[in-house]
Amino acid sequence: MTNRLKGRIVNIEKTVHQVTHLLTGIKKKDQPKYRHLPGSNGTVVTGSEYFGTTIDVKIFVYDYKECVEFDIRDYVLRVNDKKKISSKLLDYIISVNEGEKVVVEEAEDGCRFDFTQLDVIPPKRKSKTKK
Repeated sequence: MTNRLKGRIVNIEKTVHQVTHLLTGIKKKDQPKYRHLPGSNGTVVTGSEYFGTTIDVKIFVYDYKECVEFDIRDYVLRVNDKKKISSKLLDYIISVNEGEKVVVEEAEDGCRFDFTQLDVIPPKRKSKTKK
């Protein structure tokens, strides 16, 4: 059994998930060994890992009096038939959807959000034709 809860979109943002590995506490005499790596004052960057990008929609659920978040990146890519989301498309999604009222479904295994409630397809631009 699911409950239908009312909410409002309060924020949409792009988040890049990346971890940077640091080596700290390098003694002054050992610092020349690490000169080829970025860093200073006994701290150097030894590497990084990329864990993907998300487009997070934060929805304030009135009954909970708190926010829930959903990643809509894959949905936006699929419905727009794109491989990546441009800053122009992201700006459109944010400007059209932030502040909108939506319905969140509460189920036994957590909350669900029907992404079709979002307007993520920008209007087609009229092409200029010469006569």
